[in-house]
Formats: sequence, structure tokens, C-alpha cells
Amino acid sequence: MPSRIDPSLCVRCKGTRLLCGLSKCPILERVKSQAKVPKTNLVEGPSPPSALVGEREYPKVSVGPMVALREPDLPERPALWIRRSLSYMISRFSSQVYAHFRMDVRRVDEPQVEEVRWALLSEVPVEMEAKLKRPPTPRISFDGLLTPLGPTAPVERVKLAEEPKIPTPIERSVYDRDLSAAEGIVELYGKGVDVYSISKVLSLGSLGVRGGRRLVPTRWAITAVDSMVGNWLRRLVEQMSLYAGDILLFRSSYEGNRYFVLIVPGPYILEIVEAWLPRGLWTQFSGEAHVLINWEHTRTGLDYMDGGHYAMRIAVLEKLRSMRRQASVLAIREVGPEYYAPVGVWQVREGMRMALSSEPARFGELDEALRFLRGKVRFDLTPILRSSRLLRFVKRWTSLEGFLD
Repeated sequence: MPSRIDPSLCVRCKGTRLLCGLSKCPILERVKSQAKVPKTNLVEGPSPPSALVGEREYPKVSVGPMVALREPDLPERPALWIRRSLSYMISRFSSQVYAHFRMDVRRVDEPQVEEVRWALLSEVPVEMEAKLKRPPTPRISFDGLLTPLGPTAPVERVKLAEEPKIPTPIERSVYDRDLSAAEGIVELYGKGVDVYSISKVLSLGSLGVRGGRRLVPTRWAITAVDSMVGNWLRRLVEQMSLYAGDILLFRSSYEGNRYFVLIVPGPYILEIVEAWLPRGLWTQFSGEAHVLINWEHTRTGLDYMDGGHYAMRIAVLEKLRSMRRQASVLAIREVGPEYYAPVGVWQVREGMRMALSSEPARFGELDEALRFLRGKVRFDLTPILRSSRLLRFVKRWTSLEGFLD
């Protein structure tokens, strides 16, 4: 095993796939912190509502709710989280106990699973009681896709202490056992249920036909919902008229994450650039930025599965749908060393949504917009723009449109 890990592996792995060959991610191990927890076997408090289905040792996985050690002062709505500091969010997650038990993914109707399910589907915090096998381990663990995981302990029994408040569209989907999971996901989104709630419904085995329901690891559920909803939105967008206005540049930032979205007249194309700057979370020993590029055009999907890229994609497609136009889009996520601990893919999705809800800069010419963009990013964008498949296509398409006119 080499003494120095290639930063490009870290950027692609983000601590989840262990591409370096080590048994644990050394970067995530270094950023773990201690949390103060009560030394008791009985934990009572509200679930935000939040829960986790693990993926290790699938199909027998860990399942359980998060039980808050203090009254939640921020709703379980990532659109609000993006307006709070990184240190605040870490503190929030470190004050929740993950009370977990092991369960085969096919046993979705077990009483323990039912208690967690109804707590998770509630739209407001619900009081829970967890009798633990031992006091919680005081720690917080970080992950590139999931929210930080606070103190943990195996549980003997979890019980709802009050009636949950379930939104009507979700309750109907839970009881509809003739509807496939894929159909249920799209139907819920079409009724205004956000992807966060839908991924919870899917994860706790609450979607699918009779006899076919399964617990779905939270990590898989998040990306699956982003992917399926994104595919549905893409089909809608591709039927819309082509955008033909000014070139638009949207921007936002969150704790070292900076988002730039360039919308250009043309057919639907999406190119995603993710740049991790030197001395950052996954590039601590690197003197240069490490860049990942992903691409989607016509029937071609994203080149490889990355949860962050699907989160960026769904925000872009939501914006195009609201514009009632298809367009060519260059989306850039720049990650600096200020982002010292990962808090989950929600901040990527909400960072993009926040950018696309801002007032854009407008340009009459593509080259003008690209010069402006190069001056705003903190890495060398020139070679990426030179090799960009999107820009090559857009320039050829623009020339052809002018010729036909």
C-alpha cells in the first residue's frame, strides 16, 4: 500500500467506496469528534423525524431512528439548513442518538420497523422512547452523501410516544400496494412532495407492490430518488421549446462550496464540473485542484453514478421546468478548504437550488459569459472549457442556427 494516497481517488471516493484499499477512510477518521451523551440505557426525545437504514452486511442491515437529545430548533428541512453554518449543522447532528437494530430487508412489516416507519413519515417531530442495550457511544461520523451520524447504540425496543402527523399523499402511497415503487416516487413528487421525504418513504419499505416491498439503505434511496425523479423531469423538459434568451449565469455559496450555473440557448445538454481545490477535505496533500466532469445529452445519461451529480442535475431540471424551456447547461461546483467536514449531499442539492433561485448575470455573447466565469472561479477553468463537449456542441449548434436563419 503506497504511503501517499492519490488525491484523485479521494475526490472520486469521498470516503464511501474505500478506493485506496484501506479498511477505513483516514480523512474521515481524522475529522470525527466527540459528543456528550447521557450514560443511560433509556433515551427519550423527539425524532426530527429522521432515521437511517445502513447498507453493510446487506440484506441484513441496521435500522433505527434518530432520537434528539435536545428539542429541535430547526425543522427537518434542508432548504433551511443551507442558511445555517457548518459548525451549527455538525452540532445539530451530534446531538441525535442513532438507536439501531438489525433486520432483514424483506421484513418490512415487523413491529420495530413499523414504529420507525411512522415516526419517519411524520411531517413534524414525534416523541420516541428507545430502550438501549448499552449507553450510546459518544461520537460523530461523517460521510460524503449522508448527514453526519451522531452517538450510536444498539436498541432493544423503540416505541412511538405520540401520534405522528402523516401528509395525505404519503399516507395514500403507503397503503397503495398495487403501485410500483418507481410509479410511487414520481407520483409523490408530482403532488409536491420533496425528494427528501420521498427517499424516507422508499428507505423504510413503504413503496412498492404487495409482497415486493423492501427496506432500502438510505444511501441508495437518496440517489435512486434523485435519479428517477430526474429522469422524469428530463422527459418533460425535452418536450419543451428551446430557450432562446440571454445567456444566464447563476451563483451561490455555502461554507466553501461555490456553485455556478450557466444556461445557454440550445437543446437540453448538461455538463457537470466538480473541482476540489488544494488543501481541502479530500485534497489535503495536493497542490492542485482535482476535477471530475460528467455529461448528459439526448438519450445518453451521466457517465458514472455519483450522488452529488444527481443532486445537481435534479436542481437544474427543476429550474428548466419552471422556465418551461429546455436549454444547454454548464453546472460547476467548486469546493474549497473551508468545507472542512462533509454534512451530506443535501447541501449540494440546496446549494444548486439556491443558486438557481438567485438573480442571474446576463450576457449577450457566450465568450463574454465565459470570460466572466473564468474570473470568478478559484481554479484554472481554461483547459476544461477547451475540452468541454457541451461548449463544442453549443458553438456548432449556434453556427448552424445562424446559417439556417
